Amino acid sequence: MGDAPSRTGRYAGIVVAGLLPWAWFLLRDRLGVVTDVLAILLPILALVVALLALLVGVLARRRRPAFAVAVSFAVSTLLVGIVATVGPWVPHGSGTVDPSRGIRFAAANIGAGELEGADDLIAQKADVLVISEIGQPLTERLSEAYPEHVAYWNGPAVGVFSRWPMTVLEQPGPDLPGYMLRVHAPSGDFDLLAVHVPKAWYKSGGSSYNTPADTIPYETTVANHHRLIEQIALRAARDDHPVVISGDLNTTDRGRDYRVLADPLKDAMLNGWGRPSQTGRWAALFVRIDHLFVKPGWCSDDTGWFQVPKSDHHGLVATIGPCKT
Repeated sequence: MGDAPSRTGRYAGIVVAGLLPWAWFLLRDRLGVVTDVLAILLPILALVVALLALLVGVLARRRRPAFAVAVSFAVSTLLVGIVATVGPWVPHGSGTVDPSRGIRFAAANIGAGELEGADDLIAQKADVLVISEIGQPLTERLSEAYPEHVAYWNGPAVGVFSRWPMTVLEQPGPDLPGYMLRVHAPSGDFDLLAVHVPKAWYKSGGSSYNTPADTIPYETTVANHHRLIEQIALRAARDDHPVVISGDLNTTDRGRDYRVLADPLKDAMLNGWGRPSQTGRWAALFVRIDHLFVKPGWCSDDTGWFQVPKSDHHGLVATIGPCKT
């Protein structure tokens, strides 16, 4: 009888240690910029914390209760990291596009490749193409295939190329890191927010919407990044046309900013399994930061990802349009 409370206490400690990491899903939208940063780093943080917990357990292995608690916490932390990373990639099967009204859509951050990626972009045979980090050489090259186009080479450096006429509703500015356009498609007009949101960073002083590209890093504070995402979501919410949002949003699908967009809209790339879109030096973070959102009432089919030479992003491609009824 004497050791019953201690045994109960040991089991309680193991259970609490196992449950504690799952508090992430309760807190991830409640602590503002703190959890925004943690969401970006989550896969690495989960691994580091789990290894530290195991190290503590090994050092305390002579005390079996402490070892069991450490193992419980470590395993649970790894599971949370996996679920939080892979969970946003699960397909949602939102419906099928009306085949008579489908729009082939592609978007890519061209990165350092510029002209080296031109043929890969044209090969997607997109009706509408959104390019981030575009410059004059690629604009001129793509304009040969897409006479209807707009491009802004400062700040967000966004270009939009279309087979159909477009009307500029809003130019890039301090509250919109890209264009808002009305695309006059044969199946009906839709509004496109083609954006390249600055990378969320720990300090201010990055480039603004009118800073010449490549002069200083294209980055902003975590708080201002969130503000820009809210501005994009606001424009979509108050628009009475079908709306498409696409580009390099520098927004991980684990974070609060993603849910600001995905909760009222539909993630068009989740017609199939999601995947990381960032490669190169940020690949270890397993982040999907290139996105395509549509308003309810629209669906997506034939989604996929393609490589762009010398870019540290995968391009995205999908057929989008009104859902088949």
